[in-house]
Parts: sequence; C-alpha cells; structure tokens
Amino acid sequence: MKSALPALAAALILSGCATVPAGSGAHPVMLGGKVLPTPAERMALRDFPSIYQAWNPLDMPAQYPQDTIAQRIAAAAKHDLLWEEPVSQIGFKTPLVLGLEWDGAHAGQSTRFKSASLAQAIKNRIELLRLNPAMVTLMEIRWRDAPGSYLPEDSPWWKRNPDGTREAGWDGGPEPYYMLNYENPGFIRHVGEQARIAVQSGVYDGVMLDWSGYLPIVEEVRRSVGDDAIVIVNIHDDIEDGEKYAHLINGAFMECDPEPGKLCGWDKMSRALRYYEAAFRSPKVNALEGWGDRKDFKRMRAVTTMGLTQSDAFVLYADPNPLKTPDHLHDWYAFWDTKLGRPTAAGAMAPDGSWRRQFTNGTAVYNPFGNKTVSVSFDADRTQASTGRRAKTFEVGAADGDIFVR
Repeated sequence: MKSALPALAAALILSGCATVPAGSGAHPVMLGGKVLPTPAERMALRDFPSIYQAWNPLDMPAQYPQDTIAQRIAAAAKHDLLWEEPVSQIGFKTPLVLGLEWDGAHAGQSTRFKSASLAQAIKNRIELLRLNPAMVTLMEIRWRDAPGSYLPEDSPWWKRNPDGTREAGWDGGPEPYYMLNYENPGFIRHVGEQARIAVQSGVYDGVMLDWSGYLPIVEEVRRSVGDDAIVIVNIHDDIEDGEKYAHLINGAFMECDPEPGKLCGWDKMSRALRYYEAAFRSPKVNALEGWGDRKDFKRMRAVTTMGLTQSDAFVLYADPNPLKTPDHLHDWYAFWDTKLGRPTAAGAMAPDGSWRRQFTNGTAVYNPFGNKTVSVSFDADRTQASTGRRAKTFEVGAADGDIFVR
C-alpha cells in the first residue's frame, strides 16, 4: 500500500468530478479535466509487500469494522488491488466496496448499471484512490455459471441437460447455480459487451474472469475492452493455460492451496508465477493467493515471500474455500506492514536453494518447501520482520520466508 499521496494523484482525485470518454480503455476516469494515472503509473507507487482483496474483505471486525461504506473503503484501501462481482456478493449478503450493480430484473441480460449505483461507485472510487493512490480495481464478469436468477429460466444462454433442464453449476452458492452456455456466439458477444461497459463506467481498470477461462471468451473480452484495459483469469498454477492466454491477459489469479494432491503445489506455483511474470502482457497484474489457517504464520510468510522474491505480484493469504464462510476472507498481518520499498533488482536463487531479492529498504528471502534451513547474513544489522530481532545473521526454515529491513 502507498500511504503518501503524490501531488499529481491528489490534484486529480480531490477535484471530485468524474466523466468517462467514449472508447476509453484502462484509465477512463476523468477528474478535473485530467486523466487518472494509468494502472501502470499507479502500480509504480506501490510499497511491498503488495496485498490484494479478492471479492471478500478483510475479516477483523474489532480492528477494521465494515458496517459503513466509509469503513469498507478504509479497510479495502490497505490493499493495492481489488475486484468484486455484485451478483454473487449481494447474494451472499456481502457488502460491496465500490458498489456498482447491473440494472434490470436479470443481471445476465443487462447492458447498463443502475444510475444511482454508478454515481455512488464513482464517489467510492475517488475516496479509495484518495486513501491509496496505487489502487487498481477490477470487476468480475460472469461467463461459466451463475445463480438461477441471473437469466430468465427459458434463456438460450443457459447450458441444458438432454431433458432440457438447466445443467447444475457451482454448488457453494446461496441459491442454485447453473452452467452458462459459454459456447453460444450471442452469449460470448454479450460477455464482451459487459466487460466493455464495466471498463467504460469509470469505476474499473479492467475485468477478472473466474474458472480458468475459455479461449473464445477471453479473446472476445480483450477485443471488447481494448489493448489498455487489465484482463486477468483464474488459472491457478496451470502453465498450459498461461501459454494459451499469454498474448491476451495481464495476469493470473493464482487461487492455490499448495499441498501435494491439492489445488496447486509449492514448486509448480513458483514455476508458474515466474512464467506468468515473464510472458503476460504489460502491465503485469498477477495475484498470488495461498489458503491456510489464519494462525499459520509460517505459511503466510511463505506465500508472501514467494511473491516478493519471484515477481512483482500482488499477494493474499486467505481462508480455504471449503470453509462454511464466504471465500477469501482474511486477516491483516503485521508482516504485511513491513516497509520493504521497491525492488532494485530481480530475485534470484542462492546456492543454498533459497530465493532472495533486494529492495530499497531491505531484503526478502523465500526458502522453498523441501529445502534445508538456510543462514542469512548481512554486513550491518537488520531487523527481522517476523520477530523484530535486530542482528547480522538469521536463519530461515524450509517452507518459510522472511523480510529483513535496514
């Protein structure tokens, strides 16, 4: 997160008016007659670690209450990337941060937003950017499945069973979800149109596609939003999908539960993250997420430092999806408040098998799963982020990581 407000961003944001030029791409918000800094320009303001919010919020109500929109914006502003999707989140009774909602009886048919929600969402984005000028915002566009109320029951955009009934989709929603007919040419065009409308609203820098994507959908979305908008897809650590989409997308949502036999593995996550950082369109907007127990601080550090040493990715450590709570809820960790600054070089693997990367204010170290404990030494005293201990020599265990600041 970036706490200081640069003069350019302040002048643009505090002017308080917003318009949307026709045919706009990644930065359509006009404030005070000037264009908001591009996503790349805003991302360059980030301090690291750089944390993101995937749909659902920071879940520490005593420290970060979320009862009012001002409180939700303040909590969201601790992150540098946020995406939301009104249909599913409202269904779960999860309050939105930006709050843009599709108009009409069926969101899946809509080609406009509710006017009151658009006006409020612009105000919310201005306040979010005032608090964190580095913030990038995305809207998830549904393409794979949706709640039964998303479309009329007889819509040709539902995928059907042989008997004509709607094919069941995700089984974790507050109402039955059904598969969308994502091979239907008309539906593919409509997904692209909703993506274009979201970007041109002035509220979002781009769009997010869940469920590993579908090439004709991803192609249509890119065509519809133009070259400058951000497009990311949930492809986990699937390098094969990354190769297929590399010319179309800016990043991957790497939704991972890194254990053998589960969703992703530590080694493949690492290889995929490095490939995505090298291969995707600029600006790169990779979002690395690891699931785990909130009190497993070692696992949180491993996910965070993998991201720090092998990429410029946004990172998140969140609840596992199988829990009987909304997905991606998370704590905020003091480790994430470490002021590491900006990277001064690419990360590299050391002879001992650990990964290390230099930043303006210190060094990040990631020690992979299966490696031995490694020693980390400096010429002058450093402060270890995990313990607060100040010394010249430290140890980092396997499947762990740490930050050492000057």
